[in-house]
Amino acid sequence: INPHFLYNTLDAIAWLCEDGQNKEAEEMVTSLANLFRISISKGHEMIPIEKELQHARSYLKIEQIRYKDRFTYQFHVDAACMDYLCNKITLQPIIENAIYHGINQMPDEGRIDIRVFSEEGDIIFQVEDNGVGMTQKQCGEILQRESGDSVGIGIKNVNDRIKIYFGDEYGISIASELDEGTCVTIRMPKIKEDKFEK
Repeated sequence: INPHFLYNTLDAIAWLCEDGQNKEAEEMVTSLANLFRISISKGHEMIPIEKELQHARSYLKIEQIRYKDRFTYQFHVDAACMDYLCNKITLQPIIENAIYHGINQMPDEGRIDIRVFSEEGDIIFQVEDNGVGMTQKQCGEILQRESGDSVGIGIKNVNDRIKIYFGDEYGISIASELDEGTCVTIRMPKIKEDKFEK
């Protein structure tokens, strides 16, 4: 989790308290606690998809309050996928990128759709936004970022972790059109807890 995100969230909570917006402040504190609880996950790298979605929802709730409802979001989840495992903190860096570099730069209201479904024996995650979009060159560069780069390193880290765990046939692909939006697709194998631990 980016330290600036934590500072900004705590500042926003303090401002909400000063302004008497106690309900919103309570929602942000609860979401922040959930975010960190799932991030730690007792040191496990792999967590159930259900927990990963809770993590993403907590992050989105915080950002929606911070950005004063400048965007909406919706989850489309195949319930049959919920018990499979995924690398923790997979969705949050993708969503963060969609907000900061896609939606935040547009004058109109943003939209983020998060999908989880099964395809050809694998689990597919998608994060699609209606933001400013990118060129094909920019899409390719995001997955090649180095640790000194300030933009997109979170997406590269997610991609690298998936490939280390599951092989080069899995990971992230990005489709984008300028002024139309971006769709990030993440492919992982179906892993059940008992199989993974053996």
